[in-house]
Amino acid sequence: MTITSVFRSDRTNVGDWYCSPDRYFPDLKGVCQDILEIESDPPPGGHVILGGGGLIAATFTAAMTALAAQRPRLSSLVAWGIGESLIIDRKGGFVSPYDGSLPAYLEAFDLVGLRDFGTEFRWTPCVSCMLPQFDQPAAPTQDIVLYAHKRIPLPIDGHPMMTNAEEDIDAVLHFLASAETVITNSYHGAYWATLLGRRVLAIPNMSKMYRFKHTPVLCEASEWRRYLGQAVAYPDALAECRKATVDFKTDVDDRIRGS
Repeated sequence: MTITSVFRSDRTNVGDWYCSPDRYFPDLKGVCQDILEIESDPPPGGHVILGGGGLIAATFTAAMTALAAQRPRLSSLVAWGIGESLIIDRKGGFVSPYDGSLPAYLEAFDLVGLRDFGTEFRWTPCVSCMLPQFDQPAAPTQDIVLYAHKRIPLPIDGHPMMTNAEEDIDAVLHFLASAETVITNSYHGAYWATLLGRRVLAIPNMSKMYRFKHTPVLCEASEWRRYLGQAVAYPDALAECRKATVDFKTDVDDRIRGS
């Protein structure tokens, strides 16, 4: 049985690097492939698990379409914890939610689990919720930290800052846990801070920031002080995300065994 894990294999983006299910479930380990290689080098066959990450995006449309076209020669094709990111302002501007239809290529998949809440598809959060570092985070030692997307400016000063270019996941989670409130324009910054029990202000430079089940407060960077008091913690978020992940894993196992 061949299992190919397809994701955006970018070590310099810590969210992308830690979003593949085979990292957390050893029985899914097999071949790993970057989504950007799919057009020139299709999966060898067998079972393909795509995810996670914001792969429903213009950057990946050709690759996603090419992968969906491979379905007839595969034993199964699963999308696990992928999400929409169809509107992006790389200069740091405030964007509106994407309100269009999701791409037709999703119809080719045997199982679709989206990290986006409230779509016609099953909510399946990013599998990185299985990281054991979320179990007992250290108590916060400061009021606010900033966590920025490495390619999008976060124009707020006066507080400690880290970007998602940091490769050390322990350092990232320690930094996010160190504050009562995290201000971020990174999807995984908002997600991980929530799982750590922190309050989150998210700057929506990308439409994917509107799609969390456990919603952060959204605001423009220039107005963060005005909205700071509205941010809340979600103490049940980690348990909910892990349960949804384990339930989806059970269905993936059934699909693989039955193919």
